[in-house]
Amino acid sequence: MPEIKILRKNTVKTILCGEGNTLLKELQENGFDIYSPCGGNGTCGKCMVYVKGEGEVTSCIYQVTNDIEIVLPEKREANILVDQHEYTIEMQFNPGDSVGLSSFPYGVAIDIGTTTLVFHLVNLITGAIIETRAVVNPQTKFGADVISRINYSATTSGGLKALQKEILNAINQQLDHFIEVAEITANELVKISIAGNTTMLHLLLGVDPLPIALAPFTPAFVDEQILKGRDLNLHCHREAEIKVLPSVAAYVGADIVAGIASIKPSVEYQRFLFMDIGTNGELALVTPETIWCCATAAGPAFEGANISCGMSAVEGAISVFGADGYSVIGNAAPAGLCGSGLIDVVAHLVENKLVQSDGLLSEDFVIVPETSEKNSIVLTQQDIREVQLAKSAIMAGVKVLLKKASLTFEGLDALFLAGGFGNYIDLASAVKIGMLPKEMEHKTISLGNTSGTGALLALKSVQFDQIIQDVRNRSCYVELSEDEDFVLDYVMNMDFEV
Repeated sequence: MPEIKILRKNTVKTILCGEGNTLLKELQENGFDIYSPCGGNGTCGKCMVYVKGEGEVTSCIYQVTNDIEIVLPEKREANILVDQHEYTIEMQFNPGDSVGLSSFPYGVAIDIGTTTLVFHLVNLITGAIIETRAVVNPQTKFGADVISRINYSATTSGGLKALQKEILNAINQQLDHFIEVAEITANELVKISIAGNTTMLHLLLGVDPLPIALAPFTPAFVDEQILKGRDLNLHCHREAEIKVLPSVAAYVGADIVAGIASIKPSVEYQRFLFMDIGTNGELALVTPETIWCCATAAGPAFEGANISCGMSAVEGAISVFGADGYSVIGNAAPAGLCGSGLIDVVAHLVENKLVQSDGLLSEDFVIVPETSEKNSIVLTQQDIREVQLAKSAIMAGVKVLLKKASLTFEGLDALFLAGGFGNYIDLASAVKIGMLPKEMEHKTISLGNTSGTGALLALKSVQFDQIIQDVRNRSCYVELSEDEDFVLDYVMNMDFEV
């Protein structure tokens, strides 16, 4: 009988898996409370468990055939999964005509982030999510942010083709993995839906992104793009539907459109902020009439880039830090600091007056001391400056949107926090450093990767297309560089309150 080694916080327990049991059933029978709102039929994707060496899996349909080591979500992460289900719109399961291409149709939803790629494999007969995987975007070798990659494509001979090749190879590698896991052929992959920021989608399709970086910041396309598998040489059915979701503007992409569209409408939150804080800081103020949106030059600090010991939110990243110590993703040895951990460390320095209000840090702050095997993990003065620039840009952008909508924080019903590190960020820490408004601390709801959720909904329901179109029709893009108040707000929000 295969063994399951279970890690949660600082405890380790080993159990034997009964023959034919799914991972969810085995965990539940051994007293572990795993959230599964769909009752274990695989359709909601909320019973996620991290399997070392494989990534996140949907535990209700994961068959344990070999010895595995898993990491269960912390209480706070588990609560976020509950919120993600509660606040996500429910759509009729209707993946569309492409399912007729195979007797056993499967589909893949992809979120192309600047730093991370997220993939969901879905059975298009049952709607069950077979597996979820996240990998580092291989384009990071050409630059940590979209401007760096646009510059590379414009100044390097063959640069655009190189960037497109990297992303297509990464997608094909994951498609090959899914084909092996599901024991199918490429012809069973009949639909792929893709969300991402505007630059990432241009690079995916091999379209010159340079106009995105130059005034008046006009991308080559913002509308939905429908292609066939053969058009991109993807490892799927040649006639598979490749749906690239629509964007709003150069710096408000399909990731934001899909994310806002994925939120269930409610009379309880008709006016709310939507913040997707990743490599770029994309913001939206949603009202019943208009969606005011903008993008801030927040930089890639919260994705770990430009931070001396920074890294993506993958196994080995310190994601939580406090007076009692730190937590590492995957219960692995600490290798660096991801965005949520970075916010916690800076909040700790502010709270304990180890950094001055203007951001001056007298000496490097040691998070993990040096050992014989690895260098110390520290936070430097330059890291503090990166955080100041990023958090100030975000708050200044929010204030501009409030002005456009003639609203105050008191007039908002909620703040929905999206983005890859929304599952880990500590709200109190974000408020303490001035990244999130203190007026919204108790109205903030973390929804995690809403771009991936939106791509998943687009894969599973053609009716979701109308929801997306409604979001686009109501959206009004605000160019911050043309707003006279933005620079002043940006400077005024730079300091910490110590």
